[in-house]
Amino acid sequence: VRYAPHLPLVLKGLTCTFRGGSKTGIVGRTGSGKSTLVQTLFRIIDPSCGQIVIDGIDISTVGLHDLRSRLSIIPQEPTMFEGTIRTNLDPLEEHTDEEIWE
Repeated sequence: VRYAPHLPLVLKGLTCTFRGGSKTGIVGRTGSGKSTLVQTLFRIIDPSCGQIVIDGIDISTVGLHDLRSRLSIIPQEPTMFEGTIRTNLDPLEEHTDEEIWE
């Protein structure tokens, strides 16, 4: 994986096996490539060479919606929401409390 054609490879020579139905944690030091690996699994960035296979299926052959609906991320930051739940449900304050509860 590289972020631009003129930049060096960020991940190279990486081989992982992910079995279908399994839960996998990706951990490591700062700068070790965790976020880059997750971005490639979700096809946010594409590998420069090679392929990513999950449960025997090359993910480049799967539609983005189908792929992403079958994977989950727990982000590095522990915060799910900033502010109140109401602010997150209606950040522009366009709805009454009653409308939100519906």
